[in-house]
Amino acid sequence: MPSDSLNDVASCSSETEKFLCDLLLDSTQPISERFRALFSLRNLKGPAPRTALIQATRDSSNLLAHEAAFALGQMQEQEAIPALTSVLNDLSLHPIVRHEAAEALGAIGSDSNVSLLKHSLNSDPAQEVRETCELALQRILNLKHDATNDDLTAPGISPFKSVDPAAPATSCSSVNQLRELLLDEEKGMYERYAAL
Repeated sequence: MPSDSLNDVASCSSETEKFLCDLLLDSTQPISERFRALFSLRNLKGPAPRTALIQATRDSSNLLAHEAAFALGQMQEQEAIPALTSVLNDLSLHPIVRHEAAEALGAIGSDSNVSLLKHSLNSDPAQEVRETCELALQRILNLKHDATNDDLTAPGISPFKSVDPAAPATSCSSVNQLRELLLDEEKGMYERYAAL
């Protein structure tokens, strides 16, 4: 029976865990195999998967590095914050990797990430990174608000094992309303993203 918890963790033997970590970090392996390892590690917890994913955020493949940052955010491990901070601050990395580090920091949702995200929102040269910082900041503010407010309209737990950058727009919105919201450049990035 599937669970609603994002904290459900797969388990495997230490040999399998080591195999997956080594496969992820072996640049001689086909990228498809490395991606399989990455998404398997995303479902595990602990220092070995986290360390391998952190190392992968510096991979020469921007796509793999991006997905490693994504996985760290989905795991919501506080221990990944220093590495994700380093990725976000490293302007030598491709913006797509830095953008995903910002999204991961928002997914983790710690108040300690607010200052860094505000700084990057105001100073990062890449628009996609700045926009992601805006989304991440709003997500953290919403989490804080939801934690202190018993509002019955607060978003519920997703039936999917994912941490989304924005809570979805209300389900009573029509497709036309969502389309208008998405295309309205006067609206905030968080609101527009929610319309997706």
